[in-house]
Amino acid sequence: MTRDNNLIGREMARARNERGKLPIMLIAAALVVALIAGVGVFVLKGKGARRGGAGENQPTATLALGEFVVNLADSGEIRYAKTTIVLAVTGAAPSAGGPGGEGGASPAVRDAVIAVLSSKRFAELVRPGGKEKLKTDIKAAVNKRLEGCQAVEVFFSEFAMQ
Repeated sequence: MTRDNNLIGREMARARNERGKLPIMLIAAALVVALIAGVGVFVLKGKGARRGGAGENQPTATLALGEFVVNLADSGEIRYAKTTIVLAVTGAAPSAGGPGGEGGASPAVRDAVIAVLSSKRFAELVRPGGKEKLKTDIKAAVNKRLEGCQAVEVFFSEFAMQ
């Protein structure tokens, strides 16, 4: 009987220990969840603050540059690109109805785009990231020639190469 009493006593002690650990484990789990939630809120707030840069709070308008057909800079082969480009601009965008249906795009802006397009090789544009690099180059060239506004995004509504 003593042996049975010892077993029962040990079982009861173990049950008390496990019951004592349960609230501690629940509190630890709640703290971990709260910590994760706090880090998530901090990270999301940080991303929101970075997005709201100086130029991004301004309203944007679109400026249609029209269609471009240019010879690419490949030597030995005749390659060309045909694209229609629209810019998202901030600031005082030129009014629509410019000559040739460009929607207000000046000849200087169109010339900048033609210079960038015709300086590219077929292989540059075909590789991954090639068109994104082209957009960056077009935006930089156009911003040098735009007056009263700034291009923030370049969109291709058509793009073909041969």
